Parts: sequence; structure tokens; C-alpha cells
Amino acid sequence: MLDSEQQLLELLKDYPDILARNPALLAELEIPHESGSAVSLIERQVGVLRDKVQALDKRLRDLMDIARGNERLAESRHRLAINLLGARDLEDVISIVLDELGNELEADYAVVRLLSDDESRLNDRPDLFIEPTTEELKSFSTMLDNRKPLCGRCTAEQNVFLFGDDAEQIGSAAVIPLVAGAKLGLLALGGKDENRFSIAMGTEFLGQIGELVSAALAVHLEA
Repeated sequence: MLDSEQQLLELLKDYPDILARNPALLAELEIPHESGSAVSLIERQVGVLRDKVQALDKRLRDLMDIARGNERLAESRHRLAINLLGARDLEDVISIVLDELGNELEADYAVVRLLSDDESRLNDRPDLFIEPTTEELKSFSTMLDNRKPLCGRCTAEQNVFLFGDDAEQIGSAAVIPLVAGAKLGLLALGGKDENRFSIAMGTEFLGQIGELVSAALAVHLEA
């Protein structure tokens, strides 16, 4: 005769197949249910297995969604690369980049800011070119040095610098450093939704985009 619950537990550990050898016992064992009624051990096991299957099914669906998303991003990167190879000039490069990324990444705003010491470029396109010594660039210096994109919330000053009159509409942003040997500038995507570009987003894709765009820009900036 067993004297304690602990002895019973030890016995079950010593004979893990005891219930398999005595299947009739499974239907007699009862476990309290949240509703107040009792269910057999078999019913409880079925419920546990059902919950596990549902959890695995959800996990599988999540993985499939991630795979589809990664495939879509790979196609976008490939399409961008092909289009950039056919770009005729600097304006063409910028147009291709803003159209492709603005649409594919569902950005509400997309801008490019390029560094230049050329007075004619600075005067002709102040919306595009900025001096390397511009004070507002200091807040992006670490990102440019490390060539690492930034996702999430920018400061009010950063939003004004990047998006100008649309700064107040920006809830979140993805900022991509453009570097090809030298620091070329910044590519920024803005969303009205504060969760559109979150700090939890992976930046590997954005980094690869930055490398593609930087290479294309370098060619035409030297022209």
C-alpha cells in the first residue's frame, strides 16, 4: 500500500508504461476541469494534444508568412538591381529608387538627401543636395560611420531635416545610409503609422538596398 502521493509519483516514474499496459485505467482516472466537472485522463490528453496541434499549426502559418515576405523582398531587390543597371543618369536613379521602395515597402514618404560640395548642385537642387558640414547631419554620423540602417522613431529635428514640410506626418521611419567608399548621403522612408517602421524590423534587407543604391549613385555622381 502506498503511503504518500510522492510514492505514487515515484512508482509511475519507475513504470512509465503502466498505463499503456492497463488501458482500462485511463478511462477511470478523472481530472478536475475548469467548468467544475471531471474529465477522463484520455479526454485531457486529447485536449492537450489538440492545443499542441493548434500551436504548431499557428507556428507553421507564421513561418509560411515570413517565407512569403522574404520571397517578395528578394524579388523587389532583384527588380531594383535590374532597373538601376538601366538608369541613364542621376535623376533616373533617384526616381527608380523612390518609386520602387515607396511602393514595395508601402512608405507614405520617400526622400534622398545627397552630400555635395558642388555649389551648382547645391544651388540648383537644394531639395536633393546638402553640404557635408550641415549641422543636422551630426545626428546621423554614427549610422553613416557604421553603415547601419535605422528603423523606428526619429527625433523631431531629424524628421524636419529629412522630410521637410511633411515632418509632422511622420510616425516612424527607416533611414538608410548611402556609402560607396565615401559617404554619399541618406535614403529615408517615412510612414504615418508609428508602427510602420519599427525598431524590431530586420535591417539586413535595408542594408542590402543601401549598398545597391549607393553603387548606382556613385557611378552617376562622378559623371
